[in-house]
Amino acid sequence: MSQRADLYSILISYANMKNSPFIEVDLFMDYLGKQAKRFYREQPEWRVWMQDRTERFWTEMSTLKEEGKCIFIVEGAREKIYLPHISPTLLENVFLDTDSAGTQPFPSEESLGFTLPEDQVKNLNSEEDIFACLDEPVDPDTPILKIHFPMGFGSALVPAGVLPRLITDTAILKIRNYLRKQGNKEFVFRKLVPQLQNRESYIHSQINQIIQRPAECFNSIEEGSEVSYMFWANLSILIKNDIKERNDLISDDIAAFQAAYIIETINGYFRSLEAKNHAREMAFKTLEEYFEKPPYLYSLEQILKLRSPTGLLLSKLYSNENLESWLRRKTTERKQNQLPDLLVVQAFANERSFLLKDKMLLLCSRLLFEARTKVKDDIKRHWRELLLDYRSEPAMESDEEFEKLLALFTERLSPTLSYMLKDPKLYLVYEEMGKRKEVIAALGKIFSKGKILPYSALYSVKRKDLLSDIKLFLPFWYSIPIIASIIAFFRSLGGGKPPPKSTSPEATDESPEERLVTGGSSAAFEEIKRALIPPGHTLDSYLEELEGRWCRVIDKKARENLIADVQSLLRNQLRRNVKIQKRAKPSRELLNEIAATVFRTPALVHLGNRDAFIQYGELYLIKLMESGR
Repeated sequence: MSQRADLYSILISYANMKNSPFIEVDLFMDYLGKQAKRFYREQPEWRVWMQDRTERFWTEMSTLKEEGKCIFIVEGAREKIYLPHISPTLLENVFLDTDSAGTQPFPSEESLGFTLPEDQVKNLNSEEDIFACLDEPVDPDTPILKIHFPMGFGSALVPAGVLPRLITDTAILKIRNYLRKQGNKEFVFRKLVPQLQNRESYIHSQINQIIQRPAECFNSIEEGSEVSYMFWANLSILIKNDIKERNDLISDDIAAFQAAYIIETINGYFRSLEAKNHAREMAFKTLEEYFEKPPYLYSLEQILKLRSPTGLLLSKLYSNENLESWLRRKTTERKQNQLPDLLVVQAFANERSFLLKDKMLLLCSRLLFEARTKVKDDIKRHWRELLLDYRSEPAMESDEEFEKLLALFTERLSPTLSYMLKDPKLYLVYEEMGKRKEVIAALGKIFSKGKILPYSALYSVKRKDLLSDIKLFLPFWYSIPIIASIIAFFRSLGGGKPPPKSTSPEATDESPEERLVTGGSSAAFEEIKRALIPPGHTLDSYLEELEGRWCRVIDKKARENLIADVQSLLRNQLRRNVKIQKRAKPSRELLNEIAATVFRTPALVHLGNRDAFIQYGELYLIKLMESGR
C-alpha cells in the first residue's frame, strides 16, 4: 500500500504508530530517512527526503506551524512536535476500547504518559463547567477537555466529541463493573428501595439493564423524566459515598467514583434540560393564550414584552431562535388547504404583526366599531370648517369621492383597520369561516359577492345624512345654496370680510368657546385659575404636571394619542354644553361638571387619579376659552 510523502501525512502516520500526539524530532528524522529508503523506488515523490532532508523538514515545519497543524516544543536539549488535531482522535480510541473502559479510570495525562500544552486544554472544575460545554459547540482551539474530579479522585482528558453519549456509555460500563463485584448489586438494590418507594420493580429492571444491556441506559438518562432522574441521582450518590468510606482504593474504585460523578452530572444536565423544555412549552402555551385575548394582534416587539402569570418575561423562557422557529411553524403549517392558524398581517407601515386566524374577523369588527365614530366625527369637523369658510369639496357632492374620503380618514385614524381591509387574507378567512354561519352572523357582514363592502356601508353612514346633520347646527343661510354662494362671492370681493351675523344665539357663527367667553369675563377666568393653580406654576406647566398624574401610559405614541383623545372629548363636551346653555357664564361648577362628564366616558373610567383628571379638565377648558379656540 502506498504511503503519502508530504510531511504532515508522515507525521500523522508516525503519531498513530506511537499512539501519542507528541513526536521527538531526532527519532522522527531517523524514521523519515528509513521510510524514504524504503519507498523511493516505488514512489518517486519520496526521493525528496533522500537528500537535504533536514533543511526540507524545517522549511515545511515552518509552514505547518503557521497553519496551526503543529506546535514546536523545546524541553531542555530535546525538541518535540505536538499535533493538536490528532489528540482528540487518539483519546476517542481510548474511550472506544470497551475491554479496558469498565475496569480502568478515565484516561488522564498520568495514565497516557504525556502532558498536553496548557493552551490546548480547557479545564472543567465543576458540574456547571460541564453543563456549559454540553450547551456550547466544540471550540476548535481547545478540543480537549480536562475534567477535575472532587476529593482527589484525579482528572480525565476528554475529547469534546465524546460528550455526552460516549462518555456516558463509558461511565455505565464502569458502573456495571462495580455492580458485578462483592454483592454490590444486592447492596445497591437494598439502599435504593427506601429512596424510591413503591418502585421496587423499576429499580430491579434498571439495575439489570445496567448489567445486561449497558448501551441502552443512555436513553433513560437522556429522557430526563422525574423517576429516571431520581434513580440515577440516588445511584450516583450511593456509589460515591460507598467508595469514599473505603481505606485502600484500587483502580476499580477510582473508576467507579469517577463514573458516578459523570453519571450524576450528565443526569442533572438532562433533567435541567427537560425542565427548560417544559418551561419553554408552557411559555408558548401562555403565548397562545395571549393571542386568544384582546388586543389579538401583536407585533414582534410586543411579543417580547409579554409576561407569564407569575410576572416573568416569556422571552426569558425561550431563545430568539425558539421564538422564530415557533412563529415560522405556526404561520406556515396548513391543514387541508386551509390557512395557517397564525397569520402574518401588517398593522402599521413596514411592521409585521401576528394574529390568530379565528380572531381576524372579530378584530376587524372591533376596529370597525371603534373607527366608525372617530371617522364620522372627524369628517363632520372637517366639513363644518369648510362650510363655515363658505367652501366645499368633491366628497360633499359625489358618493365616489366620499368613499375616497372615508378611506383616507380610516387610514389616518385606524391604520391597522386600513391595512387589514386591504389584506387578501381577510377574504380567505371570511370564506373559511363562512362554513360556520354563527360566526359570520355574530360579526356582521363585511363582504358581498367576493368584494369588500364600501366604507359607507361598513360605517353605516350616508353622505347626505352627514351633511344634513352638520348644516342643522349652522346658521340658516349655510343651508341655502344661493345665499351661501352670494355671501362667498362678496367675501371674496371684500378680502374675506365676515358675513352678517344673526342676532339670535342659534344663528351666530361664533365657535361655542367664543360664545362662552362672551358670556363671561377674563376676571372670572383669573379667579378660577388662582383657585386651581398652585404658586410657582403657570397654566401650561401645571397642565403638564397633571398629565403625569392621570396618564400613566409608558409608550410615548400611545400616551400622546390618549391625551389628544381626552382633549378632543373635552372640546366636544364644551360645545354640547354651550349649545344647551347658550351664553352661560363660566364658573368653577360648570367646568367641573364638564370635566366630570368626560371622565365618566366608558373608555376613560379605568384611568386612575380622578381628582387630577378633573382638575386637568377644568384648566384645559379655561385655556381653550381664553384662546378663543
